Parts: sequence; structure tokens; C-alpha cells
Amino acid sequence: MPERGGDVVVPGEFAAGDWPLHVTIVPPFETGLGVEAVAARLPHGPRVPIVAGARASFGHRRAVPVTLIRPSPALLALHLACVEALEAAGAVIADQRHIRSGYRPHASDQRLGALAPGDHAALAELALVERTPGAHRRVAARIPLS
Repeated sequence: MPERGGDVVVPGEFAAGDWPLHVTIVPPFETGLGVEAVAARLPHGPRVPIVAGARASFGHRRAVPVTLIRPSPALLALHLACVEALEAAGAVIADQRHIRSGYRPHASDQRLGALAPGDHAALAELALVERTPGAHRRVAARIPLS
């Protein structure tokens, strides 16, 4: 989750339309492992500074407004380490187009805010988000980046 000027408060459960401001490091995946086992395999490295780049639109109809995040060696290394750890543990990342060389770091606009081009922030934690029955999501684990 990006941090700007203080800690980001992430609710435990939220509606699918009420995501907190975040940068997706790995697209949705499936695994037979429990939350603790997945969290233990993810990197616990340093915070990752980020800089917001240009505005763009994602999605099938280009209807999802996003701010691209300027790729940095630290951000790309975090993405790759997470992907490799998950795959080594048997996780299946459904959308292979958006990992490794296809990874386009971005922050989707949210009701609670958006990043503007040129904003500086830091990724302070990794969050594992579970899809729960219905239209809710739940932060199942937080892995602090120190």
C-alpha cells in the first residue's frame, strides 16, 4: 500500500468498489496454501520508494483511470521476487500477461484518492487480499516493508 505523509489505514474488510489506494504488485492468484504460508514466502525487504508517472486508462474498455508508477529497479525486483516466490509455492497467477516483462505498475483511482503525476510515495507493506463471498474483499495479511 502506498504511504503518503503517514500511515495508510487499511480496513480489514471492504466492498469490492472501495479498495484503498494501492499499487498491485501481483495480479490475482490462486493457491492451496494458507494465508500464513503465503505471507511467509513473500519478501520482507525495505520500503520501496515510488514516483507517480503519467495518467492512463486500463481495462477492456479503457474505463479504469490509473496513474502509472515509474518503474524502478527496487519496484521491479519486488514484483519479480513476489511472482517467483508464489509460483515456487505452487500458486497459479491467472493473468500471465501482466507479470514479469508485462508488468505495468500503476495505482488505480479510488474513491478515497488517487496519485497525481509527480507524486512521491513509498510502499510500506504488502497486503494479501482475499475475495470473500459476495462483493467483499478482506485484507488477510500484512507484510511490513521496513
